[in-house]
Amino acid sequence: MRRIPTYVDGLDQLLQGGIPVGNSVLVTGAPGTMKTSIAYYVMYRNALHGEPGLFVSLKQRRESLLHHMQGLGLQCEKTAGYLSILDLPGLLAKFPVDRGRPCLSLFKLFALSIKRSFDYHLLVVDSLGALGTIAMFRDFRREVFNLLRWLRSLDCTLIMLSDLPSAGHTGSDGPTAFSEHGEEYLADGIIHLRTSEREDIGTQRQLRVVKMRGTRHDLGYHDLLFDNGFKLIRTPTMARSFSARFSRLARSGESEEREVT
Repeated sequence: MRRIPTYVDGLDQLLQGGIPVGNSVLVTGAPGTMKTSIAYYVMYRNALHGEPGLFVSLKQRRESLLHHMQGLGLQCEKTAGYLSILDLPGLLAKFPVDRGRPCLSLFKLFALSIKRSFDYHLLVVDSLGALGTIAMFRDFRREVFNLLRWLRSLDCTLIMLSDLPSAGHTGSDGPTAFSEHGEEYLADGIIHLRTSEREDIGTQRQLRVVKMRGTRHDLGYHDLLFDNGFKLIRTPTMARSFSARFSRLARSGESEEREVT
């Protein structure tokens, strides 16, 4: 099975080489979990290797998006034209249309016309919620189902971003639902991003592959770090965390005992 690498250190090993070509993947999480950054990073790194991609921004203008990504060291001009950005808010400002179906039709029109002139293999939609708001989806799940069926006709691997509320939908091991409208059941894969409070380092972003069709993978959370690129580190279990904390306390006690003697 051919796969598209994410170039996230640790994630490709987890996914047996990357995302299966043709899969639709939902990247979900609360605001501030770096959903946009990691999706852009995957597209950017693939573009550097000659894999054409289209990033559809529905929440952020092109200039703002590029400025943010340049802060992470991701220079769009280095992709030699293999990364294209569709600034839908900017297009709507130039071609005023009524909200609802006309907006969805405009999105499809540009996605299709760009596909014909720039045969992108990777497509990112940021985000489904913003598209649903602009297009005034009445039955969100049904509308997304129809949209996915149309997007799959473009013959590309799809990454869709979805905002998950900071509160609610939460169980002891993470969310009990990974979307607000049930679109998680329509995707081939789900990647969940979250923040977690850790005693040793404070707030830490984490990533979990909830499902990925055609892939056997670990289901646990991994710490997500960025240092000249994204990488995953297996999140310590409670037992390992306790053991490490106990060892530190033991060493501290030994030091104090030596000082006393």
